[in-house]
Amino acid sequence: MAPDIDNAEVDDIEVDDIEVDNPEVNDIEIDNVEIDENSLPLSEFIKLPTTIDFNIINSRRFRDYAATRPYLKMGEQTTAGNIVVYTNIENLEMTFNDFGQDFVSFFPIILSPLDQQVNYEAGIIQVVNQPYLSLTGRGVIIGFVDTGIDYTKDSFKFEDGSSKILRLWDQTIDGKRTPDVHYGSVYTQEDITEALKAEMPYEIVPSIDEDGHGTFLASVAAGNDLAELTGAAPKSYIMAVKLRRAHEFYIDRFLLPKDNPNLYQSTDFLLGMDFIVNAAAEMGMPAVICIAMGSNMSGHNGNTPLEEYITFISQRIGYAFVTAAGNESNARHHTQGVIQGTGGTDNISIRVGAANTSFTVTIFGEPYDKFSVGITSPTGEVVARQPYRAGYTYTERLIFEKTIITINYFKDLNIIIGFRNATPGIWEINLFGDAIVSGNYFAWLPITGQVSPQTEFLHSVPEYTIVFPATSLRSIVCGAYDHSDNSLYVSSSWGPTRLPRMAPNFAAPGVNVRGIFPSGVGNMTGTSVSAAITAGASAMLLEWGIVRENIRSMDGDLVRTLLISGSVREEGMIYPNNKWGYGKLNLLGTFLSIRESALEYNLS
Repeated sequence: MAPDIDNAEVDDIEVDDIEVDNPEVNDIEIDNVEIDENSLPLSEFIKLPTTIDFNIINSRRFRDYAATRPYLKMGEQTTAGNIVVYTNIENLEMTFNDFGQDFVSFFPIILSPLDQQVNYEAGIIQVVNQPYLSLTGRGVIIGFVDTGIDYTKDSFKFEDGSSKILRLWDQTIDGKRTPDVHYGSVYTQEDITEALKAEMPYEIVPSIDEDGHGTFLASVAAGNDLAELTGAAPKSYIMAVKLRRAHEFYIDRFLLPKDNPNLYQSTDFLLGMDFIVNAAAEMGMPAVICIAMGSNMSGHNGNTPLEEYITFISQRIGYAFVTAAGNESNARHHTQGVIQGTGGTDNISIRVGAANTSFTVTIFGEPYDKFSVGITSPTGEVVARQPYRAGYTYTERLIFEKTIITINYFKDLNIIIGFRNATPGIWEINLFGDAIVSGNYFAWLPITGQVSPQTEFLHSVPEYTIVFPATSLRSIVCGAYDHSDNSLYVSSSWGPTRLPRMAPNFAAPGVNVRGIFPSGVGNMTGTSVSAAITAGASAMLLEWGIVRENIRSMDGDLVRTLLISGSVREEGMIYPNNKWGYGKLNLLGTFLSIRESALEYNLS
């Protein structure tokens, strides 16, 4: 597809500004000439409204495939070996089909946000005030891939007026950037400090956090004590990535609400994490990345490119990933069951309470099982059983209703069913056991905010509600509790994961926590907040271990182990469990545990 240079959708592309080495397009003239979009450099190709991305392992097979297809634009390879590839929307299905149309991880996953007495409850203040520790996160970076950050707040300044923010990648603003970043703008600490000194700071660094979620979490984790509230690790540095909105193509494909402004692609999230990891490595500093977004669009077993990235980097010295468990335990967005043997059947019932609701249901079974599905509408109209075949897609428009049903089968027994304009009432997904060994299956609706609150499973199960990417193998997973009465936050997601893996690892304060929004001081509740507090505690551990050289080999696995060892456990409760993990976060308890272990080692 070759867009005209005068097309209003691409009128921000000026011919004189296009930098290409291809001699075939060096002599482009403005008058009556169409641009060959495949000849555009990646930084310009990304700007086209028809450009879409996907993620894939950068294997020899894919490199050979892409070498003969100029419509595939290769982005930067991440540290873990994945690559984000850009192409025209027209080419996406063709590329997907060429690779067998059987692996769901080809497409991005859409994430959304998960919505200082608390520092005392978490044992953080005691560590800050302990004279022989006096840890504040100094020399450690806390990274946020979120809605942005209000860099003008006092929480993000040092005493000399300089910014605590070392890097800010705003994916939504086209401007100057480093060679390894192909879209958005990258601002350094010097840029931000210069802006803070100016009368009109946004003329120098025009990045704004319109939502406030990222600003709030950064203040809870790393807010300096110059401000009204002190963060958990007040002297830590900050790196922030402001995510761009997911492409409308994927929002429509996955039937997500178009009026939700907080929908983000895992491909952009993955590149944001890698940006922070690479920048921290360049500066020679340890880093904690706080992940306070989530999704149900995965198998909840850690096998997506983003989760595998977290697992890979967490084993490197100086890096830890803290993930919010999610707020899904009482949302009625998960169910599960068993098909009793080959030829057996089971049903999943979904209540739709609002007209014109669109949504998807994701179903996972064991890879050695095989089953197929059919659909029954509230009026009794039936979509006949469709035979299972990896890569098969079936679409049917109902006769007596305006609902369109789409059934997609992928390998490893992953089924995605789309309901476009679903009729209110009770829908039935009919499961048929074609070849059954175990018969276990799990089904998820999208997380809160990505589906109508009036859409739910009739027979929901609160277990297995830990959201992606907290389901990764080596992340630090935080649930939330109310520090005012020590009760578990009612929506805090329950484990385990399908790996199986015990999650959450522990709970941290997450109810009515105070922090800084762009508009001022406010409160927030949810596992996002507990993740921010835990990120601050993790930064203090990395300061003690790596910056102060007490355990110079400390990685994300060890940070998680030490935080678990210090967690507070109530008498009479069995640990670990699916709600609390190993107890309540307590950083002071962690250092007491380290001391006791050292004494036992020295005395043995």
